Amino acid sequence: MTKKLLLVCATTIIICTVVWTRARPLPPQDGWQRVELKILKVFSARDGDAVFREYMVTWKEQEVVVRDPLVKTDYHVGDTLPVLVMKHKYPNGKPGPDLLSFVVAVH
Repeated sequence: MTKKLLLVCATTIIICTVVWTRARPLPPQDGWQRVELKILKVFSARDGDAVFREYMVTWKEQEVVVRDPLVKTDYHVGDTLPVLVMKHKYPNGKPGPDLLSFVVAVH
């Protein structure tokens, strides 16, 4: 009985470890970084209960727009915004430029 119980426990631990490892979201393949950037302009719109919000910031001396797809923030011009900068290879292994994406990094 003890050997069976140990075998069942060991098997359960291994299966849980494998499932847990695969279940965690992975960062983008080619890299990402979290940065703090100053807001230059806020873009927003409302249509009934629907809301849109994005922020213009300067990143590496370039003006870029940071998406806030779930509209979980309400920053203003001059505020510092936590941003997740992601770099991806062109999809499906096809030739093309690397792609950059900027998204609000909600805590």
